[in-house]
Amino acid sequence: MTNPTFQILLAFLAGTAIGGFFFGGLWWTVRRIATSERPACLTLASFVVRTALAVTAFYFVMGGHWERIASALLGVLLVRILMVRHLRPQPAWKRDV
Repeated sequence: MTNPTFQILLAFLAGTAIGGFFFGGLWWTVRRIATSERPACLTLASFVVRTALAVTAFYFVMGGHWERIASALLGVLLVRILMVRHLRPQPAWKRDV
């Protein structure tokens, strides 16, 4: 048996990977919508694939323990916060500096 604290840490790291995949895929999709011949299909397919893979990954990470999924969700939330801060468009007055 492994240490429960170690399992929660691994779940957090898995959550950051899930979040990176989910929000990275969302960012990729949004950047491609304008040039896509079928933007609705691209958006729907991206949503279905990202969601299905994320839910499946959460199921395996959880392993029947609510603490693991809570930790994984915190990892996803951290990735979301970091990506929003990093990918946010800069105001014009900040770009010119």
